[in-house]
Amino acid sequence: MRLFILIFLFLFLCGSVQAKVKSEDISFAKHFYTDEIKACPFVGSETFSSDYTKSRIESLINLDWMSEWAKGNSRSVNHENLTGPISLFAVTTHTALGNNDKSEINLAKDVLIKMAKANILLDTIGKKELKKKPKCWKDGNPEAPCWYHAYEFARDAFTNYLIIAIYLKEYLDENEYKSVNKYIKKMHQKFIEPDAFYDEEKGFYAMGNGGIPNLAYANWLNDKDLAAKEFNFRFYQIDKLFYEDGYINNNSFRGYRGLWYHSYGLNSALGYLYLAKLWGAKIPETVITKVTKASEVLNLGITDYEKYSSRKYDGDQNNNKYKKKNARMHTHQEALAIDTLMKMMTGVKHETDYVYLQKRRLKGIDDLVGFNANCIK
Repeated sequence: MRLFILIFLFLFLCGSVQAKVKSEDISFAKHFYTDEIKACPFVGSETFSSDYTKSRIESLINLDWMSEWAKGNSRSVNHENLTGPISLFAVTTHTALGNNDKSEINLAKDVLIKMAKANILLDTIGKKELKKKPKCWKDGNPEAPCWYHAYEFARDAFTNYLIIAIYLKEYLDENEYKSVNKYIKKMHQKFIEPDAFYDEEKGFYAMGNGGIPNLAYANWLNDKDLAAKEFNFRFYQIDKLFYEDGYINNNSFRGYRGLWYHSYGLNSALGYLYLAKLWGAKIPETVITKVTKASEVLNLGITDYEKYSSRKYDGDQNNNKYKKKNARMHTHQEALAIDTLMKMMTGVKHETDYVYLQKRRLKGIDDLVGFNANCIK
């Protein structure tokens, strides 16, 4: 009897530690990262009334992304004509809703529908097709083409489109919704579903390492089962790829860009955990502890780069062959609000990183997570 009680207690405690998120725990935020979008100076003030702004956004309709991608390599991605317009679209739509400007909202809705009917990015290489292509950094060569970048940036740009669609969902009539939803389902099938629950062994990168696209699709469909499944899987991934000492598998060890990619992965995880907390998912303590430690390691890299970089990595790696002239020894400039997310989610204050402060944009959408955390009230 005593043995039975001990076994019961052991199983109960294990179950408590590894408690799973259930669909009934989930409560979707109406506008993905918030229930109410308000005017936010950190996003910007661009509107569709500017001919340049409207033209820049609509340039996505005819963008040949694969030709743009071909100008880059494993070390650098030529993405400005993709990420620039989609980010600007997110800014103008956010501003329209924040100001409750019906004319601007209608213009945003029109562009959303035009893009859906044009099937933007659908002809980009998909995850399944990557199997036939060589991997990035082939033979350790930074000049080698990186086909994964073509897929990844298309997936993440589409995720930003999907978040914009969530913003505008209540303004779509039945036929408009059908047009947008038809496009979203086609893109999901090609770019999100094949990679949705891939058990990554190396590194944690943009959009919650692929988790935020899942969450955006779940929010769009109001699919709480999918959201719960996603949270459980990504918590496991973070727990596996973030080490107990705060370093991140692969990211933290990429030579002269190790700190840059460490902050990139950390920012992505912080944004993901914010969404988890907002939507009602209980975050495991082990995950919070590791991400908190990773925040402290980022500060170590800012204040004592030599000590930060002395940590040895025992995994296989071929994406760390950067020359010193290509160094990025600072917080990633695209992590627009990492200081806010760190303080909010871990209580750790981001150390002053002067290079980061000089390089980061003061306004806009954080393309690594799909929203600007500085707009959270």
